[in-house]
Amino acid sequence: MVQSHVSYRWTTSQQGRKVSLATRSVGVNAERTRRLGPVKLEISSDQRFTCQQCGMCCRGAWVVVTPDEAVRYRKLGAARWFSDPTETGDVDPFEPVAHGHFRIRKRKDGACGFLSDDNRCRIHMELGAEAKPLACRVFPFRFHAVEGRPLVTTSASCPTIVRNTGALLVDQAREIGALRAEWARAFPEKAEPLLFAAGRSIDVATLAAIKAALRRMLEPAAGGGEVDLAFAVERMARWLEDLSRHRVTRLPPAAFAEYVELTGRHAAETAAPAPPAPASAVTRLLSRGYLFTVVSVREHVGASANGLARHLRRMRHLAHLHGLAPATDALDRVAPRRVSLDTADPEVRRIVRHALRAAIDGLGTGRRAVIDELAVQAATLAAGIALAAMAVHRQGGDRIDAHALTVGLTAASQLGYADQGALATVLPSLTGGVDALRLVNRWLRPPHRATAEV
Repeated sequence: MVQSHVSYRWTTSQQGRKVSLATRSVGVNAERTRRLGPVKLEISSDQRFTCQQCGMCCRGAWVVVTPDEAVRYRKLGAARWFSDPTETGDVDPFEPVAHGHFRIRKRKDGACGFLSDDNRCRIHMELGAEAKPLACRVFPFRFHAVEGRPLVTTSASCPTIVRNTGALLVDQAREIGALRAEWARAFPEKAEPLLFAAGRSIDVATLAAIKAALRRMLEPAAGGGEVDLAFAVERMARWLEDLSRHRVTRLPPAAFAEYVELTGRHAAETAAPAPPAPASAVTRLLSRGYLFTVVSVREHVGASANGLARHLRRMRHLAHLHGLAPATDALDRVAPRRVSLDTADPEVRRIVRHALRAAIDGLGTGRRAVIDELAVQAATLAAGIALAAMAVHRQGGDRIDAHALTVGLTAASQLGYADQGALATVLPSLTGGVDALRLVNRWLRPPHRATAEV
């Protein structure tokens, strides 16, 4: 299995143009999966994507190439297209990593060595789109084998995914399915079991019921109108807390599935506003560790410092988050109290709602329990808003607009590049569990700013 630090990149059919892979329309509905030959893929009916060629993915994590790709590139003399001003002499663009694979060397600024000054891939320019590494062509998608029902998720480290612009993914189902088949051949992985929480296995139907109920909580009431996101998030938190109770998770499988169906319907349809509850003091304290992890991974990916300098920066970040040192150029724990999220802006509300919807659609990867996965996504969303607040504060502003929010969420989502191994195990413990949803909610309630320091 290729871990999430791999930088997957999508392809376009013509360099220099904004091109979607959509070539035909596929009729869809919100709950239906797409049949692609013998394999059924689960693709979000809400997500859109058309590559804007911003080049941000080329400045992300390491790009892994297969042994066959490395051999082909070397035979074609790809080294002559590789550029790194800090290197002298002949440089092999491909350095070995685990399992016989290779990765493309990055420049000191964190960019791929094949990236041109005008954000073009030199491999693409010389050999064509289909010759790019498979990992590049797959981005921003990731495929998860779960009990025979491969799930397609997307990376919010791509700003186009955050803004949700372009062609619907379901209209690109055939092309995505072809990429998934190619990916499965190159990087086979076994299907993972579905868990709601530790010790509580669930089947595909129960997972679908959980996701359907959570989606309905983000939809307008029967009479139409605007969705109250703060109300919706609080309902989600309360329902999931109920499902997570020991006596509920220990129900027999059929009884648990029935409980999910009944309580989920009630939670989604109730019109009574739930009094907002603040995140607990423990969750707020843990959020500092989560934010520290996000910033550390981001700086590692961006190669902003190396060796001792990187460790010293991390020590300064950590000291500041605990009130022992002044703010750094990346972290300011006081800024969230002085900056508000502009929820009066429809675009801001749309981005937040889409982030929540994407978190729901991405549940069931098998990488961790459903309840833990949603907590990680909520904590990442809260961290992204906090990063946006800090950036706005540094520029002398006091309101997070859609652009600042997109930048913050994109930065925080780079955590996914390192979400593997020991970090993947520890990460859920830094979220505060379902209570992490209330870290998001404190930005959605008046005065739309964090009510306490990070």
